Amino acid sequence: MSQRIPSPGDRLLVMSQDKLKTLVDRRKMLKAAGIGAVAGLGSPYMSLAGSTQRSQSYLRGAQDEELAIIIGTLGEASTINPFLAGDSEDEWRCKILYDEFVRINPTTYEPSPGIAASWEINDLTVTFTLQPDVMFSDGSPLTAEDIAFTIKGFINPATGSPKQSKFLTIDGAQAYADGSAEDVSGITVVDPQTIQITLAQPDAPFLFNMRFVWPVPMALLDGQDLRATDFFQAPVGAGPYMFESWTTGADFVAVANPNFWEADKPAITRVTHRVIADSQTLVLALQTNEIDGSNYPNPAGQELLVQNTDLDIIAPPFNSGNGWIFNTRDEVLGNKDVRKAIAMATNTQQFADDFLLGLSGPALGPIAPDNWAFDPDLEPIPYDVEAAAALIEGAGATGAQITFAVNSGNIFREDWLTFTQQALQEIGIEVVPELVDYATHVEAVTQNQDFQVSGVDFAGVTDEPSLLWDQFHSTSSGNYSGLSNPELDALLDEARATLEQEAAIPIYADIQRIIMDEVPMHFAWYRPFLHTVNKAKFANYQSSGSFGLFYYLQDWTAAQP
Repeated sequence: MSQRIPSPGDRLLVMSQDKLKTLVDRRKMLKAAGIGAVAGLGSPYMSLAGSTQRSQSYLRGAQDEELAIIIGTLGEASTINPFLAGDSEDEWRCKILYDEFVRINPTTYEPSPGIAASWEINDLTVTFTLQPDVMFSDGSPLTAEDIAFTIKGFINPATGSPKQSKFLTIDGAQAYADGSAEDVSGITVVDPQTIQITLAQPDAPFLFNMRFVWPVPMALLDGQDLRATDFFQAPVGAGPYMFESWTTGADFVAVANPNFWEADKPAITRVTHRVIADSQTLVLALQTNEIDGSNYPNPAGQELLVQNTDLDIIAPPFNSGNGWIFNTRDEVLGNKDVRKAIAMATNTQQFADDFLLGLSGPALGPIAPDNWAFDPDLEPIPYDVEAAAALIEGAGATGAQITFAVNSGNIFREDWLTFTQQALQEIGIEVVPELVDYATHVEAVTQNQDFQVSGVDFAGVTDEPSLLWDQFHSTSSGNYSGLSNPELDALLDEARATLEQEAAIPIYADIQRIIMDEVPMHFAWYRPFLHTVNKAKFANYQSSGSFGLFYYLQDWTAAQP
């Protein structure tokens, strides 16, 4: 087994000016040809496949051979160390290797049993009972001691986990994180099957955040540096799959865990997570059955996808908006007027009309429109080039050079970069464009804060609105923009401690208003997705707006004739 860890120095790709000039014409040509017109996108989970015909060769393969899947993805993960996981690719691989202590329903986003079979809540104390006879992939038992060890690993300041803030409401966690306590007083192992966690204060997303507890074996990791240990080169976990190999920029391979605690699962015995760093190439790979599924094919290629009648093509509801996240620590971008001017100078309706092919439209605020906390009365940032230019001049930023980066192969973000570069010329800002490798960029933003403006959606929420605390609270390790606003901090604290949704709605309305005013991120447009899977080969799959197609991969089965 092998894992070649990504090297930041060998994957940076800077966008050439020639490529920049061709992007606009390429997408306009596709629109003129009518490719990708999808009626009703945005309605929950609309299937766009034109036929139910199935490939008999796939069905025979599923019956006579092991059931394997090749999943195509745009971006490479940066780690399979659960303590350092910071983006969706990292988190999905951690989920299949370690499983989740508490799972989340992929459509309602309500907590549901995982390795924790049940829980009882008594005021601020939550008592979890583990599933019986859970084992790690090496056959050793998973106990409450392993859960306690894992949670403390997230909190330990030496770990430097981007998830630390999710657990700081546990009683004694802040003192442990500050180094003034040697243990977390609010975590009690009652017996091998029971762990009790006491909170220092009400925490509305506590159960939701327990999904990030991907258990690791204390017996193999106690006393080690959780950031640097070789354990995560070939880890032992309790998930449905075990690590086999990882070739950076190509294939990540995992195989079924024979000791997985759910009986007779998973039916899929081999998973290949393949990086294909161009969304149109993903379309071609799906069309030719080179891969079996993906969350990320270019929606402009929908007409090509439906030509393969083996495919089920699903349009999920919109997530939170894409756009630009700003590093407010930067000398120029630390000025709110500069951030606001950049947002005002970009005509999001025109971008949607010219580049999104009728598949989506301008976004509004940091919360997805289907979420209960979304404020439909939120005022959008107006498109006003003259006012934007005045703000830039008033800030003394005329002629400033600012680097805007997007991940290579994400066609919509590449177009957004091109569009923004042209728009900001009108207000005296010179955009230095960069196309970068996804994993390298994630590391630069989440671990080193080494960026000016990023087009990757490091902020915004689709499922749990309290994630805005992690993204914008001044004390949060996940506040990649570096925003600091005392009024916003107080509201985020209040919302997190408010357990009733009706009482939280007006608080979140104020939170959204401040975020729109501060512009730590310009939420500009809704990214359209086509979740695509080979229905001739697989059954029992479920699409999720927040988690994609493969969240419950262990539940998938072979398609039947």
